[in-house]
Amino acid sequence: MKKFKLILFGIGIFACLAPAKNEQAGYFVAPDGSDKNPGTRMRPLKTVQKCAELVQPGSTCWLRAGTYRETIVPQVSGTETKPIIFAAYQNERVTISGTEIVDNWSIDRDSIYRANIGLPVDGYSDTGFFANQIFVNGEMMPEARLPNLNKQRDYLRPKFLGGGLQSQGGTAAIIENKDVPEIDEDWAGARVWTNEWYTTRTGEITGGTADKLTAEMTASWDRGGFWFYLFGKQSFLDDKGEWFYDGEDLLLWSPDDKAPQAVEVKQRNYAFDLSDRSHIEIRNLNLFANTIVTGDRSTGIIIDGIRAKYVSHHMTLPPLPKSEKAYEADDALFLAAHGHDTGIQLRGNNNILRNSVIDWSSGNGVLLEGKDHQVTNNIILNTNYQVSYAAPVRLNGNGHKISYNTIKRTGRDAIAWDWHSAGTDGRNLEIAYNDISEFGMLSTDLGAIYVCCQVNLDDGSIHHNWIHDAHSFSAFWGTRGIYLDIETFNSTIHHNVVWNLTGGQDNYSLLAGSPRGSERIYNNTFMTDVRLDGGPVEARNNIFAGSQKIVSARQSHNLFETTKIKFAQPISAKSKSKPNFIPENITAIDRGVIIPGITKDYEGKAPDIGAYEKDAPVWRAGSSLRYEMNRYDR
Repeated sequence: MKKFKLILFGIGIFACLAPAKNEQAGYFVAPDGSDKNPGTRMRPLKTVQKCAELVQPGSTCWLRAGTYRETIVPQVSGTETKPIIFAAYQNERVTISGTEIVDNWSIDRDSIYRANIGLPVDGYSDTGFFANQIFVNGEMMPEARLPNLNKQRDYLRPKFLGGGLQSQGGTAAIIENKDVPEIDEDWAGARVWTNEWYTTRTGEITGGTADKLTAEMTASWDRGGFWFYLFGKQSFLDDKGEWFYDGEDLLLWSPDDKAPQAVEVKQRNYAFDLSDRSHIEIRNLNLFANTIVTGDRSTGIIIDGIRAKYVSHHMTLPPLPKSEKAYEADDALFLAAHGHDTGIQLRGNNNILRNSVIDWSSGNGVLLEGKDHQVTNNIILNTNYQVSYAAPVRLNGNGHKISYNTIKRTGRDAIAWDWHSAGTDGRNLEIAYNDISEFGMLSTDLGAIYVCCQVNLDDGSIHHNWIHDAHSFSAFWGTRGIYLDIETFNSTIHHNVVWNLTGGQDNYSLLAGSPRGSERIYNNTFMTDVRLDGGPVEARNNIFAGSQKIVSARQSHNLFETTKIKFAQPISAKSKSKPNFIPENITAIDRGVIIPGITKDYEGKAPDIGAYEKDAPVWRAGSSLRYEMNRYDR
């Protein structure tokens, strides 16, 4: 397996991570220490939790290199001037793991091995833990399924069976597909995952035979389902790397046909439980198969420089609890399954996630609930492979700032506001300078930046984002760059660039417009079609290169495809470098109109039309962290 490589550079990012001059202001922890020790550098503690019980405001838990298999729950909060800090000592490699090692293997048959072990979930209860999760050499192995996942074990490009799941009224369904084989055990208790249009559901097989299975789904959907796979039966264990848990024994088909080595199983959800704790900083740590949770009263939490892999995992999509439903929302609560309990979870107010990498999550990369959180300069990739209304960045609450992030490879939207739990008040949100690509990999009728429904976006803005390189999952529906769905209103959208949205019938750089309020659309460069659904839309200084016209009573100084706009570096399907959208011909240069607060830094006689100003400093989107991810070749 090719490695995911992260290179952090620049003195500034980790300057704050060097140990304090007075190391006695904290405690040391090392895997070979003892909790009976005083916690000095020479006589360190053994567990981070013991340090968390001793540390006081203004002091630090310095963690030495190694793996700590525990959940850390600080006993007290820090203060605004004296935070409590958990940090890697001198940038040593420290991992907080949610797993335990399995080494008591015996041969079952052929290359399948068996180990007696208690896993967190017996079946699919979605209680306490989301789902069992197995790793070999640090890579997640697929639960046995039909059809098999794929050779690359890429959960965002799985194999499906197409067609055959039909609704029978309510939550009842049948599955008729000739590619479903007979198995040598009862079908009852197997599970099904299915996807159609924007809707994803799971259900339990209740009986039947291979030619006609009956199922009870988690939610009704009158269209049935098209793409699906089955899991939850030992008979599906037929491929290298697959596993099955029967409630007592774990069965694993060895990835290399040899006796399993370096096998770990998930046993804990949280690396840090900061519920109702405040002014705690977590710096320069690795998280593996776990996440961080905060509480509704948490404030001043700073998560800086972490590398988190496999932060959340689930296999079923139960409807959102009614207690989580916003009063304005409809009753389709299954759409938001695990949208409120996955990913790095920032609740409360004024918490920060920065300079970090989040790699692989079945749901959210980061969840924001409360107000005034910041998510800045992060890499968030490989998220929402179970395809609910979770997202790499899922928003609830006001005043959040999401900026300078690189967001790549996700099942549905990249930055999302879902009214089912978030409600309709999304004021003072800033979404800026993000580089978003390869979204909508397992769904459709969605947006890189998606807000639904009837949400008031007053006092906020969506600006200076790159949105690009998304191919619609379904040929029957499309993908959108910025999608303000079902009468979302009062948006300000400026200086965004959207390009290379392909596949599907309805691909739009922007889909917006509501009679509830006004939309302000300025100085964007949209390379695919734009759809404005009425309402008082003001559109000025935009390049609508994929459109022949727009519907807006208040528009001026816009350019359309017929004007043959030229850029410094034209877009090329063959070029892997990002196009340069600086205008190069007189059609766009100095032809815009001055817009207070938007065109303040223009050069020449008047602002240029589009997202870039010729001869002005070139703005760039995305994280300053450099990385290489070569495992999945498109």
